[in-house]
Amino acid sequence: MGSASTLSAAEIVRVDRGQAGYPAILAGIPSPPESLYIRGNLPAAPRVALVGSRAADEYGMSMARKLGAELATAGVCVVSGGAGGIDTAALGGCLDGGGTPLAVLGTGPDIAYPASNRELFEELALKGALISEYAPGTQGRAFHFPRRNRIISGLSLGVVVVRAAEKSGSLITARLAVKQGRLVMAVPGPAGEPLSAGVHDLLRKGARLVESAQDVLSELSISADGQKSLELVERQPDLTERERKLVEALGQRGGSVDDLVTTIGMSSSEVSSALLQMELKGLVEQRPGMVYRVAGWLQAAAAGKDGSLK
Repeated sequence: MGSASTLSAAEIVRVDRGQAGYPAILAGIPSPPESLYIRGNLPAAPRVALVGSRAADEYGMSMARKLGAELATAGVCVVSGGAGGIDTAALGGCLDGGGTPLAVLGTGPDIAYPASNRELFEELALKGALISEYAPGTQGRAFHFPRRNRIISGLSLGVVVVRAAEKSGSLITARLAVKQGRLVMAVPGPAGEPLSAGVHDLLRKGARLVESAQDVLSELSISADGQKSLELVERQPDLTERERKLVEALGQRGGSVDDLVTTIGMSSSEVSSALLQMELKGLVEQRPGMVYRVAGWLQAAAAGKDGSLK
């Protein structure tokens, strides 16, 4: 792995799951971290993840910085991974906009990796936070970084992918976001370019297309002054007629593609296609055995609204 350096001494707080200060939105994900090591402060503001390729081009860096700054101006906290490329641009943009960015690290919170981000991390510790499930002094290992992605999406209301090749690590974050019931969004890029391939595939599968921070705010129902609860159950379901039929057929117990074909009379290909798009939108989750369940936030929202999920 590349070089890393130790950050200057600063207070690092350990918060265990179940303790005050542990983000409730994170506690509800599959396999939440047992402990968080936090250098800085977690702001009481809606959070949106901005992720993308480390090897980003000028277009991607510009878009990430612009989105980060605009979201910060709207009172949104930007969450990213602290890597080079899109992560760095998004966090820097949030600082430009006077915001409070959060970097989720694959090292201890006192380690700057990559070392080139040392100055950025020092500023984040003062104006936002560095967060890790790894204790101070822990050096980065290859498996740490895909694992930390579940925390990036888990802390956020939604995930925006800016630039991603077909096998980009940011697509792991998008898949995790789907399983956690978070909304996946993507910024389109120039046709035919390798860094557009991953985001365009997400868009084909149902991710929401965004070109500006206003698009992100609209998709997540966040007002321009950042007023939005962090609890996903407050999201109001906005379903198409087909989606509503599938949600009602799944109910609380869930079911397979064959179950749904039998129940609602759609073809197997129609059901599979619809479920894939619903999974990307965070409406359903796939469990072992190819069983689909309605996402927890949607069950709670629907039950709170009219109790329609049986």
